[in-house]
Amino acid sequence: MFFLIILCISSTILITFYIVFKLRNKKYKDFILKNSIALKQLLDINDKYHFYECKSYDDSHVYDNNDFYNNISCEDYLIYQLQFKKYEVSKDIKNIDNNIVLYDLYCKEIVAINSFGNFNSSTEKLNQKHLYSIEKEVFNQYKLKPILHFYITITLYCSKINGQIYASKRKTFTSDQILPLIKRLDNKNGGFYNDKGIWDSLCRVERGRVSNKMRFSIYKRDGYRCRICGRSGCFDYLEIDHIKPIAKGGKTTYDNLQTLCRRCNKEKGDKY
Repeated sequence: MFFLIILCISSTILITFYIVFKLRNKKYKDFILKNSIALKQLLDINDKYHFYECKSYDDSHVYDNNDFYNNISCEDYLIYQLQFKKYEVSKDIKNIDNNIVLYDLYCKEIVAINSFGNFNSSTEKLNQKHLYSIEKEVFNQYKLKPILHFYITITLYCSKINGQIYASKRKTFTSDQILPLIKRLDNKNGGFYNDKGIWDSLCRVERGRVSNKMRFSIYKRDGYRCRICGRSGCFDYLEIDHIKPIAKGGKTTYDNLQTLCRRCNKEKGDKY
């Protein structure tokens, strides 16, 4: 019982000290916000600079097929997404580079501020050392913190058919790694890519879009029979085929997928 009383008293004292400390800091902070010459100079400088914002391009995907998960790398997936977003990404990378140039000028102006400890009102009743410390703290809080680094993080997961995730891999790509990929994507001849590595990455990801759920849905739609020869069979014998092959620009959509037996799929190859 005595121990509980001591504990309650100690807790009350600590809470009281905390409240007093917070109120004291608020008083000092309010004074600084109203009277600090250095802070006023900082805010004036802030009004001169307009840094670019950048949205996140981080992406993730869940595969329910272990073979696809193992075969597709984070770089493959990034390349696939960049074919749709490369112009936005290139623009944002350029904007971030502009941020770096502007931020260098901004920092030079900030460093030139030497009016710390000077206020528009008397500070006689305030502790000078604590006032200076709080002023520095507030000053740093109001400094602009623009985005100076561009990166994209790709995360790939592998799940069971019930959706339970049991494996993952992640990689972060910087602008120095992304720009060369965009350049390789731009190396095209009509609708086809001249860079075999880029083309292989796109094909791997496009094939990987056939989830097990989609696969069984196609099987059911086609009556569990080969659309060419009409044979039926177990799932090990049936395969999903892109009617218009990926190699000729075909996409993984329900109307471009069909059920074929292994023999017919092999004979069809990349014919359309």
